[in-house]
Amino acid sequence: MDSQMLVTMPSWIARTAPTMRHSAICCSRALVLQPADRVHLLGRRAASNSGEAMGRTDGRSPALTSMPLTIRTIWSALLGWLTRLKRPLTSKATANCNQRAAIAFAALKLLRAELSELQAAMPQFLLQFTEPIPSPLLVDGTGELSSATTATGPWDVDVTLQGSHSDMTYSAPIVLRVRFSANWPREAPLVRVGGLLSFPLLMRDRTLPSEFYERLSRTTDSGSFRVAVVLQGVRNFLLDPASFFGHQDINNNPDEKAQKVHAWMRDVRRVNEKRLGVIRKYASIAKHPTLFSPLQPLCHEWFNDEFLAASQKGTSEAWRSVLTEHLPGEVYSMPLFSEAFCGMLLEEIFCFYASGLPARRPNSMNNYGIILSDIGLEPFVNKLQHLLQPVGRFLFGFPGSSWDGHHCFIVRYREGEDLGLDMHTDDSDVTFNICLGLDFRGAGLQFCGNIGDPKHRHHSLTYQHQKGRCVVHLGRKRHGADDISSGERLNLILWNHSSTYRKSKQYRSPDFSPENGPPEPMCLSYTHDRDFGIFKPYPVGKEAFRTRGWCPPKHAEYEGFKPDVVHPSKERGLRTSL
Repeated sequence: MDSQMLVTMPSWIARTAPTMRHSAICCSRALVLQPADRVHLLGRRAASNSGEAMGRTDGRSPALTSMPLTIRTIWSALLGWLTRLKRPLTSKATANCNQRAAIAFAALKLLRAELSELQAAMPQFLLQFTEPIPSPLLVDGTGELSSATTATGPWDVDVTLQGSHSDMTYSAPIVLRVRFSANWPREAPLVRVGGLLSFPLLMRDRTLPSEFYERLSRTTDSGSFRVAVVLQGVRNFLLDPASFFGHQDINNNPDEKAQKVHAWMRDVRRVNEKRLGVIRKYASIAKHPTLFSPLQPLCHEWFNDEFLAASQKGTSEAWRSVLTEHLPGEVYSMPLFSEAFCGMLLEEIFCFYASGLPARRPNSMNNYGIILSDIGLEPFVNKLQHLLQPVGRFLFGFPGSSWDGHHCFIVRYREGEDLGLDMHTDDSDVTFNICLGLDFRGAGLQFCGNIGDPKHRHHSLTYQHQKGRCVVHLGRKRHGADDISSGERLNLILWNHSSTYRKSKQYRSPDFSPENGPPEPMCLSYTHDRDFGIFKPYPVGKEAFRTRGWCPPKHAEYEGFKPDVVHPSKERGLRTSL
């Protein structure tokens, strides 16, 4: 080693050294310097000695000057190499970034130009669409969440297509969310179908299958896609997938795939007809037809003036002025519906009750509620969700950022029917709960902790409903309704869903910490808790829920946890009731 000099160095330098375009050779965690570099270092050593003699006026840090002279000189050389190495890498990264931005700018420019052309001469199959906006929520392959920017995309466009003119099953407008990437128009956009109407061949998350994209037409001259062609292709696929894939003549087509497509179309039609039959019958007797119009905007008179003012401004300051924070970061309320609109909506609900038409119940816990989409009010709910989306984004970030599904229903509490509601969490990313009236006493809304928190089953808030006012919280917040003591209360509940958020690690793998102690009795749930009977007797008629709970999971049990047990003499009867 007489012609070389070996110096040990930190491991992070050793990991960087192989990339250096200098006469440095990395061997394990050592740097072998060639003779030419040794001369260069010696020159720097002389210069550094001169600097020391002048009282360290060269700007070097005290940590560097406190090193032994030889090590300090070599360290200075290494820092110089890293600086020179960083410059070309930084320049290359900047160039790549600029190139990607230029591609995205061109894609967005083309997209806006096509949409402007469509707006000027709207095809018959297209009813309306929005301006492209940066996708507010993205999820990568590892489940991490982020947001797009205007400069990079992707961009979302909400589209409403004309339903079928000849088929009553699919006569309603079709709502889409179309996502365009920076590779547009060379790459087809991703399409998700909104609403509750069933279509054959849709994926479970209501996106289109890969076979659709494989058959989707491009322009022959450039091999690119066009917005109008894509949207018309989506409509054709949804309304008649057999024709889209060339399987029109089922009688003379023995192909197994064609037979399956037609079988799926028949099955889906039966499902739709059962629901649409009720909607059509009620449409002829509805009291307020404006509530049911798919294209008519929401009326200003339906909403509280303060809420409307905040919504029109859309700023953080405006939302803060109208929101009341009951639990920091968790539970809020605001005025939403006008008193006149509460009365109008109640008239419609009681009109449906009086019709005697069948109605599915919202869930297993509400025996007298109504799902609004099942009586024809899905267009109203779509517009209400769109109006409330900025509130969710402002309050809760990712869970409130990109809703593309909902479950909206009425709950009713009065003597002789449902009196209250057991503790539970919602199948919702963000929940809006609006009191419509009538006159009532009791029926407070009790809040406990968030699912997975150590104090998940500890009381945190009692909220008292007010007519027209909306309480807002995350779906994972445990809550329940006290029994009503007199009168009657009806509330509109809007559960908001984001298919993107539900693919994330934050949603799929939430933290679930061990509970820090036994639950408070108020926060117990006979439907969900494994230890309910240890602290409270089961309500009459609810004994069958014993031992059916899941909360807390075994890994989150508090110290001294004891689950419910069924006495052997009652086990047979319990199984029979289940």
